[in-house]
Amino acid sequence: MKEFSFPENIVKCINEIIRFLAVDDFSSVQNDIVPDLIILAGNDFLPGAEGAFRLAKRTGVPLLISGGGGHATAFLQQAVARNARYHMLETAGLSEAEILQSIATNFWGLPSSQILLETRATNGGENGQFTRKLLEERHMTPKIAVLVQDPAMQRRAATTFQQTWQGMKPACRILNWPVIVPQLALKNGMVIFSGPEADRPTSLERFLSLVIGEIPRLRDDENGYGPNGAGFIPHVDIPVSVEADFSTLFTYFENGKEITDRSKLK
Repeated sequence: MKEFSFPENIVKCINEIIRFLAVDDFSSVQNDIVPDLIILAGNDFLPGAEGAFRLAKRTGVPLLISGGGGHATAFLQQAVARNARYHMLETAGLSEAEILQSIATNFWGLPSSQILLETRATNGGENGQFTRKLLEERHMTPKIAVLVQDPAMQRRAATTFQQTWQGMKPACRILNWPVIVPQLALKNGMVIFSGPEADRPTSLERFLSLVIGEIPRLRDDENGYGPNGAGFIPHVDIPVSVEADFSTLFTYFENGKEITDRSKLK
């Protein structure tokens, strides 16, 4: 794994941004509310998927896994291959939903009858559109659904489902749950994930590229995904402090400290 050494203020900025991105409506009420449905949007953050599997096992409610072939598919295959528990699973040629289903049934004891698969979505908007269509085709009308996505993309998933599920009757209350909010720390001058190893993303480089790439997508301007840009999501209020943290990161990484091509944001 590639190693990074950042100043303390850069680590602080990254931690503040991921806390904003990883919107969480469910953790504080999970002991009081039993949802009618759990939605796992395809991604490569396995600790989040495992949280969805645990919740499905505890509650017995349907688990809808959405994800065809998209940007995250290769990263999910790599995450499975690097995982000490799952590395023997065959993932070639499978959709994200099928890979995650295989983990759920083979390692978490979930019966196939409890899992609904949506295997065509290639992006967040299609996750929302195609899951809604699947539910309507099956005449399923959940009143409360828990939505699990990669922590860095949870806020965008929340707004995407808000838009694509608008007008559903009866209305469904969606509770967002990133399961875990990764945080960074410095150890001997090097950047590491804090917290238990089992709760960490597979790749620090991948995590950083997601966090840094997400704020421009949430913006409501000509280059963002909001109504004044691509129109993929409704308007998102981004706090001034988060924009300031992002500006600090952008300047730092553009000054020769790039992580990946995606993080350069050109």
